[in-house]
Amino acid sequence: MKFFGANMKAQKIEVLKNIPIFHELTHKEILEVEELLHERIYEKDEIIFEEHDPGHGIFIVVSGKLRADPGHKLLKNAVLDFGPGELVGELSLFDEAPRTAKVVAIERTVTVALFQAEFSSLLLKNKSIGAKVLVEIARTLSRRARQLLLQERHVPSL
Repeated sequence: MKFFGANMKAQKIEVLKNIPIFHELTHKEILEVEELLHERIYEKDEIIFEEHDPGHGIFIVVSGKLRADPGHKLLKNAVLDFGPGELVGELSLFDEAPRTAKVVAIERTVTVALFQAEFSSLLLKNKSIGAKVLVEIARTLSRRARQLLLQERHVPSL
């Protein structure tokens, strides 16, 4: 069962426009990116990925909630819940290093995934879209790094 029905492209585009990573994209650009995304639905307690799995892309929460359970002691005190519009696994767009946490759906969750191969082809095909998405990913990484440095409990934020 698809979250967005087969004839719901307009609804899907509208939902994507409201996700921060896609805010700066035009309607035409979102249509181009939408073709690269992989919709995934996870039921409560379903594992999205395990710690140490190879990373191949990011997951963007459309609805529902995910929780990261990191193995690294630096992150043990952080509350790592990810809700609609938030990214999980964004570092893997840049390398295939092992995942640093186990991520599980804590309720029924719809995500769209953007894998490294599709993102690389997007950067080659349309540098403008790639640059806009990269800026938003950089903002997310910067905000999360700052929160970790300041030892704030809730790391994922918009």
